Amino acid sequence: MIAVWPAGPPLEQAVRERAEALTGSAGRRLCGLAGRGLPGEDLHAPWLAAVLDVIPIPAALFFPVRDAQGRVVEFHIDRCNGHATGLLGRPPEQINGGRLLEVLPGLSNAGIFDAYVKVLETGTPLHREPFSYEEPFRGVRYPAVLSVRAQRIGGGLLVSWQFHDEQARMAARIDDAERLVGLAWAEWNLVTGEITWSPRMYDIFDLDPALGPLSLDGLSRHIRENDIPVLTQAVETLCEQREPVTFEVRTRHAAPPRHVRVTAELVRDSLGNLIAAHGVVQDVSAARRMEAALEASRRESERQRLRMAEELQLALLPRQHNRLPGLSMALRYQPAEDSARIGGDWFEAAPLPDGRVLIAIGDVSGHGLPAAAGMAQLRHALLGIAHTGADAARILDCLNLVAYHSHEETVMATVIVGHFHPRDRTLAWARGGHPPPVLVRAGQARELHNADGISLGVSLDPGYGLATVRLQPGDRVILYTDGLVERRDDRRDERSALLLDAARQGALGGPEEHLQTLLSTLDTNPEDDTCVIVLHVRK
Repeated sequence: MIAVWPAGPPLEQAVRERAEALTGSAGRRLCGLAGRGLPGEDLHAPWLAAVLDVIPIPAALFFPVRDAQGRVVEFHIDRCNGHATGLLGRPPEQINGGRLLEVLPGLSNAGIFDAYVKVLETGTPLHREPFSYEEPFRGVRYPAVLSVRAQRIGGGLLVSWQFHDEQARMAARIDDAERLVGLAWAEWNLVTGEITWSPRMYDIFDLDPALGPLSLDGLSRHIRENDIPVLTQAVETLCEQREPVTFEVRTRHAAPPRHVRVTAELVRDSLGNLIAAHGVVQDVSAARRMEAALEASRRESERQRLRMAEELQLALLPRQHNRLPGLSMALRYQPAEDSARIGGDWFEAAPLPDGRVLIAIGDVSGHGLPAAAGMAQLRHALLGIAHTGADAARILDCLNLVAYHSHEETVMATVIVGHFHPRDRTLAWARGGHPPPVLVRAGQARELHNADGISLGVSLDPGYGLATVRLQPGDRVILYTDGLVERRDDRRDERSALLLDAARQGALGGPEEHLQTLLSTLDTNPEDDTCVIVLHVRK
């Protein structure tokens, strides 16, 4: 609240001082009036207007209006200064010469009128600090905050008053704003040691206002220990850069801990000496809880999306056969990390009615649902064509037509198709733009060669050729997609050499161990799908 009268002497003393400053009989008369209560008519001297004008708040001279029994029933406003206003905005010219209870009718209900009468009768000055006041207006009671002072002078009263409604409303608005956004402020005067906190500081740090504000060291004890390094770094930055810093910490004693965002600055004088530290503090706990809830919702949505994608991918890919004639197999499929776990890599390993084992691996360009749709189209076509007895090169010719004449758009893909003959352990295979298989035998690894053929969907005359290799018991054949060996920043020959080295290292273990060695050594590309098949020729 703003003080009603500036710090200093009360009204009577102010009047005396003003009177002493005046020369001649006017000053002597005023001193006499204030001390001895001389007749009211002497208060009409011209100098009194000057006295009222030096009072920096609304002030006026009242004279009592009495009934037949001599009781004071009203006050006449003899004169007022230029600051005088009523609650509802009456200017001084409308107040001057009027009746008190007509200008401020609420004074009667507030008990101020009776207090004025008591001052007049006893000579005891009145000093009422700001209090709630209501003024009747058009059937309602208009609220305000009022403070008053009164001093008997002669047969009348010298009165000052002040409405604090605008200041009170402003303070209320500030308090509401701080409450709504969880905001508070603090100042530490480094010269006088004085500490000033806004009320919300106590709420944010869960402190009792009766204990008063804390020093900077005391406040640090109310911050979680894990966040002390953040505070320390902020203080160092503040001192070094001489600019405001913003940081976030958690309170220690509140349950749950509050997340507090702090913006602090140091105040210096013209010589660069520190004189104060200012801080604006905001409780951002609600925002952090919302962020945590959104993040949990996002993770749950991502888990559901991945689960659905995996179910779809499993539905599109074939089931792994536990037992193939003459072969043991280890298989791993890893979609790209950013493809919703649906990719275009695919494989097939299944016994055919004629006793051969169909083996295929492919890679449709792209990721996500479009690639998965192209993959499903080619794999289903492969199964139908393979049951006609066609060799691997002829199967690729048919798959190329399917890719080239796809309904949506041309499907671009690389594929290896082969047939394993368990009786003579031969592998007859054809390649359409796909990385060549790796043969591991007796601790050595090399790529199988078949230079004929280009990727599916590129040309109607691809020229696929059939290559045959006779395998031995214990041999391993590794088929893979380019996600195993390709990196954006690596050269292909370096990755191929690393693949052959990893293939040799893992050959001593079983097919699953061999596969794991390949994956861990080569560190598959997270930006691309990866499919790896390790075929082991049984004795």
